[in-house]
Amino acid sequence: MLKIKGNYFLLETKHTSMLIKGDERAEYLYYGERVPDFTGAEWLSPETYWQGADHPLSLFTQAGRGDHREPTVSVRFADGSFATDFRFVRARAAARPAAEGLPLAYGEAKCLKLEFLDEPSRLKLCLYYTAFTDSDAITVIASLTNGGKKPVEILSLASLHLEVWGNDYSFTTFDGAWGSERRRHTRPLECGKCETASYIGSSSAFRNPFVLLGREGDVYGVNLVYSGNHREFAESDASRRTRVATGINPCQFSWELAPGETFFAPEAVMVYGKTAGEVSLRMHEFVSRHIIRGKWKDRERPVLVNNWEGTYFSFTREKILAIARKAAEAGAELFVLDDGWFGKRDSDTCSLGDWTDYEEKTGGIESLADEIRAMGLKFGIWVEPEMISEDSELYRKHPEYAMKIARRDPHRQRNQLMLDLADPQVQGYVYRAVSRVIAQCKAAYVKWDYNRFMTDCFDRNVRGGEYFHRYILGLYSVIARLVERFPNVLFESCASGGGRFDLGMLCYMPQVWTSDNTDARERTIIQSGTAYAYPQSTMGAHVSASPNEQTGNSNSLQTRFHVACGGLLGYESDFTKLSDEELEEVRSQIAFYKKYRGVLQFGMYHRLGDAVGGEWSGFITVARDGSKAVAVIAVPEKRTSEFNLRVRFAGLEEGALYHVRYRKADGTLVSVCRASGALLLRGSFPLQDLFAETDVHRFSNPLYTRMFVFEKVAPRKKRS
Repeated sequence: MLKIKGNYFLLETKHTSMLIKGDERAEYLYYGERVPDFTGAEWLSPETYWQGADHPLSLFTQAGRGDHREPTVSVRFADGSFATDFRFVRARAAARPAAEGLPLAYGEAKCLKLEFLDEPSRLKLCLYYTAFTDSDAITVIASLTNGGKKPVEILSLASLHLEVWGNDYSFTTFDGAWGSERRRHTRPLECGKCETASYIGSSSAFRNPFVLLGREGDVYGVNLVYSGNHREFAESDASRRTRVATGINPCQFSWELAPGETFFAPEAVMVYGKTAGEVSLRMHEFVSRHIIRGKWKDRERPVLVNNWEGTYFSFTREKILAIARKAAEAGAELFVLDDGWFGKRDSDTCSLGDWTDYEEKTGGIESLADEIRAMGLKFGIWVEPEMISEDSELYRKHPEYAMKIARRDPHRQRNQLMLDLADPQVQGYVYRAVSRVIAQCKAAYVKWDYNRFMTDCFDRNVRGGEYFHRYILGLYSVIARLVERFPNVLFESCASGGGRFDLGMLCYMPQVWTSDNTDARERTIIQSGTAYAYPQSTMGAHVSASPNEQTGNSNSLQTRFHVACGGLLGYESDFTKLSDEELEEVRSQIAFYKKYRGVLQFGMYHRLGDAVGGEWSGFITVARDGSKAVAVIAVPEKRTSEFNLRVRFAGLEEGALYHVRYRKADGTLVSVCRASGALLLRGSFPLQDLFAETDVHRFSNPLYTRMFVFEKVAPRKKRS
């Protein structure tokens, strides 16, 4: 909702308000819990300093106007100068811009458009603020339009620049690497600057674009609808202002803006809450309602079995059918054929780009898919369309399709190069190749992988500073066309696991493979960090073999299942190696998951404990109608002679009465008690002989877990 009164502009959501004042510049006056109107707004303006100047809460910073901080809008003019003097021109309610080529949030038609002009150059800056009332989120789209007669070079254009009063904030980022994605790191700002950024062409496993700026009672979450190089920073200054900004990473970025042209920065989103947990709930709501779209937006996702960790490249048609047959017996709904089905792909040294059936191996992928469907399973397939092997028919025919620089030996990762998706011709090839694969095997699911990062970035038809962004625009163009052509297919994004877990990809693909690290112990940390910004309905989570392929840790089948219930359940192992008892346990797990799938995938998600260094951690997902909830508690170690480990829960209705049960390995739900929501939220509860169910001599470095189920009990009717 938007209200305009004179030069005051109020953006409102259900629980929050943002107040902006427009005069010679424009400034933030307030962003926090909802306020009813403008009354008293004039008192929020900054005080005047002895120099006759004041330091407001800026919507952006620019060079050459006395601000000592890094500019968030920076250009270079034809004469080599940098200085700009953007002055506020007007504000009005307007239609949200299309920002052609970029993914955007959807669901609101109107926004607040603020216009600024640098008079000497006729360069116009526009900021488009949209309030998403139902999810307590506000988004910003920034654009620059060249109204002059000479080209202008854009050096940086932040998507969002938010400032608040106070210098007692901390900055939280979610960093990591392959197999250890999105680990929470918090550092105090005091008076200084912190930043996080990606330089590898993707949003990356190293630095996720979601960040938190917080202090006791005030937390701001910021994210970017973009899949390429990004940069976020937070800074406090001597004026007791703190700012946070996000946008395309200005390192190795520049964009030539010709006269009459407009450049749009990616959309950014901000959410306010009194706690990080409140920010998470609101960010989840925004992602679920305004980022995820299409057939699978609110649709329950299938339980899948993927053969990768069970077979790697070494499989036959008979082996795949045997695994699928066992998966069907266990109650799975989707079988996914992973890497190794195409070209002559028996290792990672060849065939990427040759998306044709490896018939000697599959026995014919069309008939293989038909036979798997005849078992009652849907069929899914893995592709890595952005890559090319030098040992491939595609490379032999079109070496110019590869991302490389003339007269330089290209840098190889995983024995592969990348395709130059900045080239429209290459975009066309990728679109046609993937379309043929989907049509040939009638895939219901596609896992889109991306197993390296960009090096040797070059295209003779692209200005160097524009390459990274033009690649991402090319990628979006290809995916958008595929999603439009195959609207019923469930696409899952993957980038060596979670290396491209961002809102940009989620606009096209409603779920992401969270991490290649499937170890239950590691996944508690990875999934907890991911859930700060992204709902569990976006997180692929698989039960894999024990000992784990990545870490060597071994855990019970029950523990692995409990942790995987924190996301979208799948299994990744050779089902033919399961004993009868294990297959029966998996069958029980899948039956349970299907029964509670709605609440596990789409319930309101609350973190419990602290996955990073805490005595225990976990999650609880609560049905939106409050009728049921499922919680998983994970304890990282058993300490000799220490006991009486106790927990409390979250998200339940205070006034409701719940029947509490815990789940045993055989699927039995054991009654614990009946308890009020208020007591469950405030009390301290034991973990029901947690350590007794795990044989510490059987497993190596095990995680100890307990799953609880809460069912609301209808109040008894009083006798008349």
